[in-house]
Amino acid sequence: MGRGHRLLLLLILLLGLGLRLYRLDAQSFWNDEGNAARAAERSVPLILDAAGGDIHPPGYYLLLHFWRAAAGESEFALRSLSAFCGLLTVACTFRLGRDLLGRRVGLVAAFLSGISPFAIYYAQEARMYALLGLASAASTCFLIRLVGRGQWRGEPTGRPCSLPTGEVAGYILTAAVGLYTHYAFPFVLAAHNLLFAAWWLLRQRRAPGGGRTLLRWAALQAAALLLFLPWLPRALHAVAIWPSAGGGYALGPALLDIFRVLTVGSTLELPPARPALLLAGLLLLAGLWPRRGEAAVAALAAWLTLPVALIFAFDLYKAAYLKFLLAVLPPFHLLLAQGAERLSRPVSRLRPALASPVLVVWPLLMAVLLWPSLNNLYDNPAYARDDYRQIAADIAAQALPGDAVLLDAPNQWEVFTYYHRTGAPVYPIPRGSRPPRPEAVAAELEGIAARHRRLFVLYWGQAEADPQWLVEGWLAAHAYPAGDRWYGRVRLAVYGLGPLPAEPEVRTEARFGEDIHLQGYAMGAGPFTPGEVVPVTLFWETDAPLTERYKVFLHLLDSGGRLAAQTDSEPGGGLTLTTVWPAGERLADRHGVLLPSDLPPGEYSLIAGLYHLVTGARLPVAVAGQAAGDHITLGSVSVGQ
Repeated sequence: MGRGHRLLLLLILLLGLGLRLYRLDAQSFWNDEGNAARAAERSVPLILDAAGGDIHPPGYYLLLHFWRAAAGESEFALRSLSAFCGLLTVACTFRLGRDLLGRRVGLVAAFLSGISPFAIYYAQEARMYALLGLASAASTCFLIRLVGRGQWRGEPTGRPCSLPTGEVAGYILTAAVGLYTHYAFPFVLAAHNLLFAAWWLLRQRRAPGGGRTLLRWAALQAAALLLFLPWLPRALHAVAIWPSAGGGYALGPALLDIFRVLTVGSTLELPPARPALLLAGLLLLAGLWPRRGEAAVAALAAWLTLPVALIFAFDLYKAAYLKFLLAVLPPFHLLLAQGAERLSRPVSRLRPALASPVLVVWPLLMAVLLWPSLNNLYDNPAYARDDYRQIAADIAAQALPGDAVLLDAPNQWEVFTYYHRTGAPVYPIPRGSRPPRPEAVAAELEGIAARHRRLFVLYWGQAEADPQWLVEGWLAAHAYPAGDRWYGRVRLAVYGLGPLPAEPEVRTEARFGEDIHLQGYAMGAGPFTPGEVVPVTLFWETDAPLTERYKVFLHLLDSGGRLAAQTDSEPGGGLTLTTVWPAGERLADRHGVLLPSDLPPGEYSLIAGLYHLVTGARLPVAVAGQAAGDHITLGSVSVGQ
């Protein structure tokens, strides 16, 4: 390898490293990363024990445990393991390209691997997927060298495969690492066995010692499996309960989605990704175009397509499982690079001096087209991970005595407590059986509510952990919802706690619109302090079924009529929509007004009203048959120091 090629490879590796380290800790850990971070804190026996009930084997957690001991427990430190695995994958991609298709193709493939948004995304996540990609690339490197580089290029040979010791050990080790990393790695081994079988049938079956070569390969597979044998029973149990995707997709759009993810990652949707997809499609088609004597291209095609076919065969196609495709990213980039080299051949034949410049044009053009995806990955909030770091910071900034934090679902515990180490107690709920039992959830919430004055509740994954919405339903009826905010896919809601009046303390004759009556209301007695929740219960009744959805607003106004605090939500914490109100029945609707922590002391007025969910138009109010504007004044709220 010449000095210029070495320098170019070094620059590619530095570029790949820089893209993987850039803003590595800019985003919070999300749920699964928090699980990995807290798992790495445990002892080795505890990691093994916990992984027995997980859907992933323990290899990555064990590696992260030792990495953490050396590098630290910060977000940057823990994610840097994935970044390092991603960088090694770039190097392996070059090695594969050089061995199979030549040095120039290897350099182009390494460049494409280095700038791949899909690879960079998971190289910046403290999860096992970058390690899965590395195990796939590294084990295939050893497979290629076991067989012999020249044989994949169509060079004639009649000698038996000697299976050199270094490559044997390397293959067994990397295959075992792959098995301990992810339960999708057997798809890669299936591709390896297909490649070896095809090579053996075409080149070794009739060669001297061909039978021994086949037995040696079987011994390699057995050796890798033997290393995995201690974990095999747990693996079989985990795979047996691995949730399927449930079908429900059309094959054509699914294949296009896979092609999109491999090309531009998950941070660019289809319309803006089309230019990059068209270029990648051209390069892939050129790379796959059949030519005699190019066994390497057929091998790469098999490595790329067989795992994808198995994903469909085992009903594992869905957005959450597309990260498994990191195992086939190296052959994808190698085929793109081969396509670039093939498309450059006509020019190189006419003008040999232009061969390298023309070849470079293709990956540089791809880099330009991939930039929007990388920009989204680094800077677009729409593609950011769930921000538990900011959630914990916001809760800490508002902390008052008597606070508590509820986690719905419980498996938010690890990531939230990574950031929330001290302060308000944390309750994961619902616990126990799935689906949760209503009486058990209600009993636990009653106990929590009796001990606290204010609750912060993190809602995430309710469809799996709390499909009946038991937690939110109970809180809507037995607490005072005071607003919520989204942090990615996590919603943080605030509730006040206090007495729950069943009858109005103040009766009114207010009519909202044509059919809605406010029979009365009850308010908590002050004075309140900044940061507390003012509890308000509104007692509604409708004369006729309603076809429109309305939201309730409560505005706290200072002496000058300026807005000091507010809450807006549909009745019943958003669970009792006006369109389901039964005519003629009274509804107790609880709301809380969260007082800002910097609210000056004084007397404030609290007003209430209804407005249309879609248009925002307020309903007119009539009191005792007389028009009274678009709201009703409930009373005065006293705020002290």
